[in-house]
Amino acid sequence: MRNARSIGITLALLALTVSGCRTISPVEDVPQAPVPVSAIQFEAGEWRVTDLVVVVTDASGTMYVNETFPAAKALTESFVQAMPAADAPARSPEYDAGAIGFGGSDRMTVPLEPFNRAALAHQASDLEIMGSVDGMGGTTPLHAVIDEAAVSLEGKMGRAALVVISDGLPDNPVAALGAGEVLIASRSSQTCIHAVQTGNSTDGQAFLKQLSELSNCGSLRNASEATSAAEVQYLARSVFAGLGTPAVAAPNPCRDRVRLSGIEFAFDRSTLSEKSKEVLSVAVRQLGECPEIRLTVSGYTDSIGTATYNNGLSFRRADAAKDYLIAHGVKASRLDAEGFGESDPVASNGTAVGRAENRRVELAPID
Repeated sequence: MRNARSIGITLALLALTVSGCRTISPVEDVPQAPVPVSAIQFEAGEWRVTDLVVVVTDASGTMYVNETFPAAKALTESFVQAMPAADAPARSPEYDAGAIGFGGSDRMTVPLEPFNRAALAHQASDLEIMGSVDGMGGTTPLHAVIDEAAVSLEGKMGRAALVVISDGLPDNPVAALGAGEVLIASRSSQTCIHAVQTGNSTDGQAFLKQLSELSNCGSLRNASEATSAAEVQYLARSVFAGLGTPAVAAPNPCRDRVRLSGIEFAFDRSTLSEKSKEVLSVAVRQLGECPEIRLTVSGYTDSIGTATYNNGLSFRRADAAKDYLIAHGVKASRLDAEGFGESDPVASNGTAVGRAENRRVELAPID
């Protein structure tokens, strides 16, 4: 049904151009003012958990025909203003953000690079109906746009979010869902899809629900639920905010010894947990900023067991962290692994909590 509707709109617009018929004239979209909103602030115990975000705004023919583009543009502008500052509390010192506005084969793009509110705001304010057929917009190749977002995310570490503002009426819904599945499967870190529907198409809502549910961290709402500053900030919080303590805190491992808070090992194990992998992914980003620095990866244990056994276990833990860093782009020649067993505890070995803290990994630059 969605395919038939989209194709019908496209063919009708093409027919007008080819035949020279002008029974339908392009009209100016009635502008909609963005909601004035300030950047979200994190409360105590909160921090930014998203490291990469791509904002996708539908500016195709269906948005023109259904008169939903003004709302999409206004929401895009408001969302950009609500995004957190680059220096907001987080596990990484900055985050990358990009944007894609699309219609047919036309694009208005901000490359995925360190967050630049001014560049994103400029793109959002310049958005217009694209892929024009007599000024009424082109096709809705959402599958191609998701593929383009995937390319921009390729090789980048950290949790990612795709924010899709659309009526939910792509040319090929099956291909768009397939592209979303490929995007999520292609990344080792979590990728979340947040969809905002403009208009009230039941087909559009059903499609965007499927798209947002491809990941276990996505969301779906209607643009009518983001018409106040508080509601826009709530949308931004759903994309960026999480509970916890920043996993890699200053100082930077390029300059000083850093204990990687959140690197977890079960008792008598050297296997990295999923949480540990997220922490190490942040370290990969930081180490990419100082490619000339060599580092020692140091492993430690709690005091249970013999000193000889713990020395071996601590080395295996350091080696597991080193292997992860290498597998994700840090050159092996930059890293040495060492095990220090139960020496140099950072907490009491008399409690379970203290012993868990002592089972740790640290990074330090080699002088």
